[in-house]
Amino acid sequence: MIAVLFFVSCLLFLPSICLYGQVEVTGGKVRVFLGHFQGKDAESCRKIISKDLLQTLLIDVSSEESERYVINARLTDKVLEGSLLDKVKKTELIHKSFSGGDLRQSSHLFSDAILETLTGIKGFSSCKIAFISSETGFKELYIMDMDGAGLARLTADKTISAHPRWSHDRSMIAYTSYKSGYPDVYIIKLAKHSRIRFSFFPGVNSGACFSPDDKSLALTLSKDGNPEIYIMDLEGGTPRQLTQNRATNTSPCWSPDGKQIVYTSDERGSIQLFVIPAEGGHPKRLITGNTYSSEPDWSADGQKIAFSARIGGQFQVGVYNLSTNQASILTTQGGEDPSWTPNSRHLVYASEGSLYLMDTVSRQTTKLNCELKNCSQPSVSP
Repeated sequence: MIAVLFFVSCLLFLPSICLYGQVEVTGGKVRVFLGHFQGKDAESCRKIISKDLLQTLLIDVSSEESERYVINARLTDKVLEGSLLDKVKKTELIHKSFSGGDLRQSSHLFSDAILETLTGIKGFSSCKIAFISSETGFKELYIMDMDGAGLARLTADKTISAHPRWSHDRSMIAYTSYKSGYPDVYIIKLAKHSRIRFSFFPGVNSGACFSPDDKSLALTLSKDGNPEIYIMDLEGGTPRQLTQNRATNTSPCWSPDGKQIVYTSDERGSIQLFVIPAEGGHPKRLITGNTYSSEPDWSADGQKIAFSARIGGQFQVGVYNLSTNQASILTTQGGEDPSWTPNSRHLVYASEGSLYLMDTVSRQTTKLNCELKNCSQPSVSP
């Protein structure tokens, strides 16, 4: 059942994990066996963890007790005590209590710990996804867990909502809404169960993205003429203009260090990616090899920018590698609006009204479980 915004809460932490012998995962998968699960909700916990691990596309859950890695869990009083055993080395790689506040979150945190311990790759099962769906006939904003549970509708405005973006502390979501009849930027504060109309200058207010310190928003405003990229402090004040041209400049996204902003512009005729210093300066075009590149998202490691590329009339997901200045197209069956998970390896994207997750190394994909149709514009929480 879909919950309402005012009953939504987000858990904001991930456990620190000591890594032992990591397994390099390129094309194959690490096999694990789910062993003894004890406690009142043991079976539910087992199902959650099994689904989480399979969804990583890096781990296979085996039915063979002879597998090297064995997962055990014991649940008592909202605390999950989990362990991961390496039978070859006769060593417990994990023995830790996870108290995420409820069974689902504790299980997700344990799943994340398992993935990171076995592969060195940060888990994302405890993340959430904000996205748009027109299931009701209007484009409304929703959130859900990575496995599709916890679905909640955050707006019921019967208008167009678009471009959701999480704050880095997971406490806020910025998005564009036509609630007033014009495109304005709103901020939802999840813990306070509140929403504010943040930017409502005459013209376009759109595509807001939080700075890494969550103190500012980069966004598109057309208050002074054509759509330009601006930076606004969350505490208020005069917006600071970054771009200055006669083009349409949209979809800003900060680099993880807060020093640069990638955005889209038709300054050269077609829509392309540009990077500009956050303090101001001359923009640099990123050569993607495509005549239409949009909706950029900067990876947490700072090394890659995912984007939507229109090729032959269909959108595909691409990644621009900043170390090589080369772009590659990852999908062949369609995809757009990519959003990185915190490990800078997995992407969530939309295709034909559904949401998908991709391992960008192996390029394996899996369709995410969501009971809604007509889904688009996913944004994964940091």
